[in-house]
Amino acid sequence: MAKYVFGIDLGTTYSCIAYVDETGNAVVVKNQEGSNTTPSVVNFADPSHVVVGQVAKETAVIDPQNTVALVKTLMGKSNFAINYNGEDLSPEYVSNFILRKVAEDASKALNTEVKDVVITCPAYFGTAEAEATKQAGIIAGLNVIEIIREPTAAAICYGVTKAEGKKTILVYDLGGGTFDVTVMSVDNGNIEVICSDGNHQLGGKDWDTEVMNYLATQFCSETGFDGDFDEYAQQDLRLKAEKAKQQLTAREEVPVMLDAAGLRARVMLSRATFDDITQVLLNETIEKTDAAIAVAESKGYKIDEILLCGGSTRMPQVEKALTEKYGISPQKTLDPDEAVAKGAAIYALLAYNNPKPDPTPSSNPDPSPEPPKEKTTVNPEIIENKVGGKIGITFATTKSYALEVLDHGELKCRNMIIKDEKMDNGIVSVTKQFGTAVANQETADLVVYESDFKSEYFDVDEDYKLGSASLELPGNLPENSPLEVTFTLNNEGILSVTGVDITSGKEIHATMQATAGTTMSKEDVAAARAKSNNIVVQ
Repeated sequence: MAKYVFGIDLGTTYSCIAYVDETGNAVVVKNQEGSNTTPSVVNFADPSHVVVGQVAKETAVIDPQNTVALVKTLMGKSNFAINYNGEDLSPEYVSNFILRKVAEDASKALNTEVKDVVITCPAYFGTAEAEATKQAGIIAGLNVIEIIREPTAAAICYGVTKAEGKKTILVYDLGGGTFDVTVMSVDNGNIEVICSDGNHQLGGKDWDTEVMNYLATQFCSETGFDGDFDEYAQQDLRLKAEKAKQQLTAREEVPVMLDAAGLRARVMLSRATFDDITQVLLNETIEKTDAAIAVAESKGYKIDEILLCGGSTRMPQVEKALTEKYGISPQKTLDPDEAVAKGAAIYALLAYNNPKPDPTPSSNPDPSPEPPKEKTTVNPEIIENKVGGKIGITFATTKSYALEVLDHGELKCRNMIIKDEKMDNGIVSVTKQFGTAVANQETADLVVYESDFKSEYFDVDEDYKLGSASLELPGNLPENSPLEVTFTLNNEGILSVTGVDITSGKEIHATMQATAGTTMSKEDVAAARAKSNNIVVQ
C-alpha cells in the first residue's frame, strides 16, 4: 500500500486535503461527493453518527439546534461549541469530525491510510488557538506532524510551483472566517516570513451577514414583515446570502427569492450595492495590509507581488481594491481554495522525512509526533529537484509574549519575545534574569501574556493573559534573589516557559495553556479521542 503524508486546510467555512503524488505535484483529493472542498459544518444526526459537509450545511436549515458551523472561530477561545444530547461539546471535539471526514474520504479515494498530516491555521492565531487545532487532529486519530500557518503554506505552494527568482510577496488571505496578511521573501524554495497582521474574527461570514441584513430589510420593506425571523428562517437567509455573494463574482446583479411567515418576495442585489454595504469590512483588511507593508518596509523590503488566498478573495472588490491601492495586480496563478492545502502537503512531505527535535520540555501535556516508521512513496528529493536545491523556511513570530513583573513598585508586562521576530531553525528562545520581589518569598508566579504590543513594557491587561505557572522557592531567600526565566516558542505557536531559582537550582517547566480553561488537558484529549472512535462520520 502506498504511503503518503497529507496537508489539511482546516477552514472556517470549507476544508480541503492534499498530498504530493509520484510526479512531485501537490494534488487535492476530492471528497466522496466529488468536490475539492468540504463545508466545515457538522450535524449531530444521532448519538452514534454525525454528518459533515454539504449535507450538514443544507440540514442546518431544518435542524439548526444540532448543527455547528464556523466552529473554527471558537478554537482556543471557548470550551463550548454546542450542547448535544445533554452534553457540552468543545470546538476541538467538533472540529475532529471535519478532519475525520476529509481524511476518511481521502483514504477511500486513494485506498491508503491517512495518518500523518500537517494541519494549517491562520497566521494570526495565537498559542491557544494553534494548540486547539493540534488537539483536534489528535482527537481525530491523526499524527499531527506540525501546525503550519496558512499564508506560509500558500507561499510554499507558490515558491515550489510558480516562483521565479527572488521576490518579496504579500499573501492576502481572506477566508470564510479569518483574515491574514503576511509578507515573505521567496527565492524559489527558500521562504522567509517577514511579518504578519490580520484579524482572526473577520472573514467571508461577515460579508454574508451584511448581505443577510440587507436582504432582511428589503424583504420587510416589500412585504410588511415585522423582521422577527426564527432560527430556521435565519439559516435559510444565510445560505441564500452566501449564494448571492458567490453569484456576484460573475454577475452584476442577482435575484434572491425570500420567504418567511407565509410571505414571499423577490429581492434584487447588485454588485454595486454589495460593494457599498461591505465597504467597511474591506477597508479593515486594507488597514491591516497597510500595517504589514509598513513593518516590511521598515526592514528594507518592497512588495513585488501579491498573492490571493482564501475563497473570499474571489470577490471582485478585493482585486480591485488591492490593485488601486498598491498598483500591483494580484497573481492568479494559484487556486485560492486549494493553495493552502497543497502547500501544507508539500511541507508535510519534507517535515515527515526530516523531523525536527521537539524544543518543548518533557512536561508538554500533548504527545509528540510519532517518528517516521516507514518511507513515503514519494521521495522528498523530487520537490527539491523542482526548485533546484534544498527548500528552506524561516518563520517569524506572529505574537509578542510577556512576563508579568514588578517594575518600581508597579505591576507591568515585560515583553520577552517580540512579534515579527525571526525564528531561526523554527524556534526562538529568550532567557532573562529577574529577582524575587520580597524577602522570604515562597513562590514566584510566572504569569504570561500574549499580545501584539512591541514595546518593552506595557500595562497589565487580563484580556491578554495566556497562562501561569508557579515556581516553589526555598525559605529565607533575601529580596532580589536571582530567578532565570526562559520563553521558548516554536513555529507552531506553542510556547513553553522555564523558571529556575538560581540559588537552589529548582526548575519549573510549563507549556502555556489558555487561562480561561479553553485548552484541553491530555486526559480530556484522550477521552475525546476514545469517544470519537465510536461515532460514524458521514
